[in-house]
Amino acid sequence: MDLYGSSLVVAEAVSREIRFKANIPDARRKPENRVMCVSAEQVVALLDSGAIRVCELPPAPGTMDKLDRVLRQLREVDADQAKGVATSQVDSAWKHAGEAESIVSAARTIEHGRTAILLTNDGGASRVAQRHGVPSRHVGNLLAELGCADRTLGATKLYDQFTQVTAKFASVPIDARPADSAFFECEMTDATCCRCDSANPG
Repeated sequence: MDLYGSSLVVAEAVSREIRFKANIPDARRKPENRVMCVSAEQVVALLDSGAIRVCELPPAPGTMDKLDRVLRQLREVDADQAKGVATSQVDSAWKHAGEAESIVSAARTIEHGRTAILLTNDGGASRVAQRHGVPSRHVGNLLAELGCADRTLGATKLYDQFTQVTAKFASVPIDARPADSAFFECEMTDATCCRCDSANPG
């Protein structure tokens, strides 16, 4: 949190999703979702303390049209990937709400001359974000940045953490997954890290 400070925000829909997962009763938590629920509880504590801010959709003209357009694009990506796999209408209606709001909020921020980066492990969301001029990062990139900020963490430890986090949830697409610990080795020279700087324009 010290590394990102007040720049870390979540969309309202993402906040709702996190709180929903945090409120899943212990009796309904299974091995495949327990880590996710516990992590959600920790994020809720940060939301409640104000350490992570909730970003409301900007009330600008065209915002809802843009949100609908992004939702359609996300669903089209899903349809291309699923190819015949059945999904319920409820899943179809709500699955991408958080990603869509995040992309629209980030795009509006960039349109006003400020910097925004989407944190997502969803390859489809990353591609849709790129169409709207929004750069994206996944949890591996985030851990690598933490490694640059604190050399004591070590590349091997960071790679192990990445593997643990993505084993049951927060999966990163195969073509974007770090192959080994070398991904987490800081490339800083003369107080400049080409990897982090290229991912954080402006």
